[in-house]
Amino acid sequence: MRKNRHFCDVILHIGNGEIHAHRAVLASVSPYLFELFTTDQDKKRNENIITYRLNGGFDKSAFELLVDYAYTSKLKVLSHQVKAVYLAACHLKMDRVARKCAQYLITHLSVDNCIDVRSLPGIARNKEFIQEVDSFIAKEFERISKSSNLLNLFCARIEVLNQSREEMSLVNHNSLCLLVLEWIKRQVTEESLRIESLSEKTFMLYLAIDNSLQDCSGLPSGDISDTEIVQDYKKMSSKTVQPNSKNKRKFLSQPVKPRVLIYSREIGEEIEAECEPDWNLIATFQVAEHCTLALVTLSGKLATLSVQLRLNTPTTPSPVSTPDTSRCASEEKPDLYCTIKNMSSARCAVGCGNLQNTLLVCGGYDRIECLRSVEQYIPETNTWKLAPSMREARGRFQIAVLGDKVYAVGGSNGTTELDTVEMLDLSVGRWTNMPRLPLARSNLGVCDLGGVIYCVGGWNGQVGIKQCDIFNPETSKWSTIAALNTGRYQAGVAAFKNMVYAIGGCDAWNCLNSVEVYSPIENIWNVSKSIITARRGCGVAVFNNKLYVVGGSDGTHSLNSTEVFDDETGNWVVGPSMTTPRANVEVAVVGDRLYAVGGFSGKSFLNTIEYLDHNSNEWTTFVPKGSIDVSFHRKPRNRRNSARKSISEDANKTIKNDIIHDKQSIINNHTQNGTTS
Repeated sequence: MRKNRHFCDVILHIGNGEIHAHRAVLASVSPYLFELFTTDQDKKRNENIITYRLNGGFDKSAFELLVDYAYTSKLKVLSHQVKAVYLAACHLKMDRVARKCAQYLITHLSVDNCIDVRSLPGIARNKEFIQEVDSFIAKEFERISKSSNLLNLFCARIEVLNQSREEMSLVNHNSLCLLVLEWIKRQVTEESLRIESLSEKTFMLYLAIDNSLQDCSGLPSGDISDTEIVQDYKKMSSKTVQPNSKNKRKFLSQPVKPRVLIYSREIGEEIEAECEPDWNLIATFQVAEHCTLALVTLSGKLATLSVQLRLNTPTTPSPVSTPDTSRCASEEKPDLYCTIKNMSSARCAVGCGNLQNTLLVCGGYDRIECLRSVEQYIPETNTWKLAPSMREARGRFQIAVLGDKVYAVGGSNGTTELDTVEMLDLSVGRWTNMPRLPLARSNLGVCDLGGVIYCVGGWNGQVGIKQCDIFNPETSKWSTIAALNTGRYQAGVAAFKNMVYAIGGCDAWNCLNSVEVYSPIENIWNVSKSIITARRGCGVAVFNNKLYVVGGSDGTHSLNSTEVFDDETGNWVVGPSMTTPRANVEVAVVGDRLYAVGGFSGKSFLNTIEYLDHNSNEWTTFVPKGSIDVSFHRKPRNRRNSARKSISEDANKTIKNDIIHDKQSIINNHTQNGTTS
């Protein structure tokens, strides 16, 4: 009937040709066509034959094969047609056909055709397919690098300066290419650099103090690294300045001592694919001693990187340098760095805290469901290990750590707000139920002060909550304290100088920049100096005796900005920016680092963490190999636990002595107001 055009009710125009068919038959095998026909069904109900012009670069012969398949349930494809049929099947959402074509292409991969297969539009949507192709390319890349198909790809040429020959000999080329890829992504997304312009010149980069690559055109005159080759590069760059450049990063100097960035596999860990699919390193091959060829995806398009190492040792000491910085860099032994290990899964709105000088991350939301799982990051070894899972899945909550006990308070299970509380006792090794909250809530703020746990604000499904409660672990009872002036949820809450700060958040509709401070002695919330940027879902912590507000969302965008409270002037000042925007982020201080954990970047949920370095005052995702955290190596290993216990006990005694009067005042106020449990 179709060939004779009997009862056909649709005509599909593809290129210069047309196909007559029956809508019911085509819609039964293609969800794409089903949706197309359904959308226009009402407005074209009175037409006997409906006409569509299909865009998307369909191959007419491939489309005709799929139409035959819809009528006969049989598909016979010649080898040279498989790629065209695969693309058409993907576009029409005919998953079974696409899967069969992908299997054929995988089994017939070769050095000659693998680049063409990897370049297929939309291949990134099929994870299993792309993993098989990438695995083949990585295995055969030395042979592939000599093929004409690879040489025809777009190529970005990069030179990276090194301070010593020893540094050049130790460079891990996978690590180097990933840093170059991150630099290109940053230029495209933040500096408005067109990918096409990468081929217009060779870019010269250096390793900055925050362990990121930076363009040498930003090196100031007189710097020890501002050699003749850098000056020549600056002159060339000044002729090709990008007119659309924006959001310029501040200058980051090159470290005096040579440093080499390596990967976790150097300390017994496997490299994980940590880039987004559109920005991915597929394979590398060292074509010469200091030259590497890499196959990458740049904003989803297949391309190559040519990365060359160059020595940049000044021939004479800089006149403005100190004696330490003027000595030959080749005399220095390079420091080795590796990437900080990622969490096992992406998650935001987690519970996060410092548990015995480790970073504990509990629950959270992973885009699909709220989690029960708990992970523990060990800074000494740059590794994660599993901890006992919570009794209940919960996200949009916070935890409080008192000694060796962890309290998970409220939150959401993905369906309803929770009033449940559970506690992890390390001596027992499992979570146990605790007395319930007076009011179920999610997106609440939690902190500890004076041996009690504060629960501030939150969300109950209607409005931002004003109610605040405290939990006394000694009596295992909740009691209500003074309410907030403004109901708020997703606020950042922390204890700072014997006060509790509630910062930003959201009411029923708006992001807030207001700040409230609770005095335990007076049992009252007072309005304080507002933060610079209204934000919700931010992390708040005390670091270097200052109050930090980290990330969050302004209601439209995820933020990478931070703010620091200067209690001497009573003002907020702008702090260093994170490497990644993070909304619904949690923070914790471990050792001399402020960690930012997970969150939502505005595009994806994150499994990454980064930290604010105490020395450089920069956020980074790299840690030094060997002495990962100097603060953890001041005492012999067999004395570490006793030292931690002693420090913890002394700190608890000091806090109790300082605040015992405040606690008694709270109890007296509650008794007078009739609010004791």
